Amino acid sequence: MAGAVATALAAFMATAPTAGASDKTGTDAGRPAVEAADTGPGAYTAEIRKLAISALAAQLGISDEDAAARLDQLDKRTKTAVSLQNSLGDRGAGTWISKTTGELMVGVTDQKAADAVQAAGATPKLVSRDLNDLQQVKSQLDAIGRIPGTSWAIDPSSNAVTVQVSRKAAADPRADAWLDKLAGYGDAVNVQRTTAAFTTQAFFGGQAIEAEGGAGRCSSAFNATTGQDAFIITAGHCTAAIDTWTDGQEVIGQSALTQFPGNDYGVIRVDDAQALDPQPAVINQNQAQPITGTDQVPVGSPVCKTGSTTGTTCGVVLAFDTTVVYPEGAVQGLIQTDVCSQPGDSGGSLFAGDQGQGIVSGGSIGDCETPGFVSFFQPINEVLEDTGLQLIQ
Repeated sequence: MAGAVATALAAFMATAPTAGASDKTGTDAGRPAVEAADTGPGAYTAEIRKLAISALAAQLGISDEDAAARLDQLDKRTKTAVSLQNSLGDRGAGTWISKTTGELMVGVTDQKAADAVQAAGATPKLVSRDLNDLQQVKSQLDAIGRIPGTSWAIDPSSNAVTVQVSRKAAADPRADAWLDKLAGYGDAVNVQRTTAAFTTQAFFGGQAIEAEGGAGRCSSAFNATTGQDAFIITAGHCTAAIDTWTDGQEVIGQSALTQFPGNDYGVIRVDDAQALDPQPAVINQNQAQPITGTDQVPVGSPVCKTGSTTGTTCGVVLAFDTTVVYPEGAVQGLIQTDVCSQPGDSGGSLFAGDQGQGIVSGGSIGDCETPGFVSFFQPINEVLEDTGLQLIQ
């Protein structure tokens, strides 16, 4: 898949302009200056850090001081999680941040692995299924689940695959037979009922990146390059619907690649990189949040998103590798969060500190205060791997 996608994108590169050709920098270019900061998932700019702390405190029912302490520990715990996932192999069953204690938790299948986790400074939990077992169950659900308004993901904290079924999905004529099949998995599958159905989050009439003529609006996620050519990464359901993009006044460029459904990402070729002056940052109320890498944080970590409808909002990661069935079809491998997003935010950026995480795909229908609200994001690392693009630095 990666080779085919990169080949398809290459067809648009021959005449694309050179990225980073402008000599404009900072506020001299009419853009906010990028703040110098330490790098890592906790390296937020001051204003976004306040949002992240407030959202984490509200979600977990803890004080702002405790939330700030957890945020400060995130860099170290992310590195430990990655190291343990690599070293444990098939004895590991996923990592997550404990909601109650804030500790890094690691699912393991034997005592030797538990000892290794403790030696690394994390907390082990002995479980019956390793990550391969859980991935096999999820893959089987991917093959049989096609009812809009449903989603499923591996939940390492419960050592099971959690399935969400909306009220509309439960009324589908296929639902009873499908739920009977899920019951056959026993405690390897947890079914949760929710009142909210799921939808992608583009809508028509607005600002940010717009269809030529103003007939549609989405958000941009990250600026990218081949080393020579400039591109904007956004949602695939956006580029599937719109060919030519503007910033509300001038043409940005053409949709060059769409992956949707299955995945949900799209790429816009920038016509004039010198005029657009793409930056390695996302914007919140005219303040630049630098993006310097794409290290994935564990489940339970605080994250923020920026989109053209709701601006910058923050919450926590609930799951990875989520499959969600939209009316347009199923999308696999998504990040699931409780971060507020609304129509028009589609294509916006999800980040943890200065580490890019994903692209707004969709979420629950209804406002962000709807009980059980969730949002979904296409992982940015998959996009970069498939296309061969690199984030602008």
